[in-house]
Amino acid sequence: MSIERTNKMYVWIAIGFLLVLPLFYFDFSPKENIELRKGIAAVRYMSAPRQLQRSSFLLAYPNGTSEQFLSWMFSPLAVAEWPPYEGGLEFSPEEEAMIRKTGIPFIPANLVLIPHEPDFEKGRQVVIRADIGMLIAEGYEDPEDSPVVVKKWPFQEIE
Repeated sequence: MSIERTNKMYVWIAIGFLLVLPLFYFDFSPKENIELRKGIAAVRYMSAPRQLQRSSFLLAYPNGTSEQFLSWMFSPLAVAEWPPYEGGLEFSPEEEAMIRKTGIPFIPANLVLIPHEPDFEKGRQVVIRADIGMLIAEGYEDPEDSPVVVKKWPFQEIE
């Protein structure tokens, strides 16, 4: 292989790389149902092993299962540990900005988290269910319709 041919090959590789590079800057995340996805992210945050070790969950359920997590999550003890609601009166905008920088998700202001079954009297909601070793979150724009977002993830038992 001659040097000219090798140089041409490197030039084409560089051009190909430069043409692909802008694709890394595009946001391919879904734009619809953002608030429902934020609510599900808050539930995932609460069910993460790192958060569970810091919470009262292990005191209440030392060998906690997904079903026990769900009952704990909606207990008065755990509701005090929920992430804050967006635009709530408990934090100033500056404090909210600092909390967001730590990675704590906020629950959207017009969203309700509900266990087991949809509540037909409430509007936009995320319904959390437990299955054996799994947590299932279903996002509803209207509780009388089928869920528009469904996410499942394994519940990791803490030891």
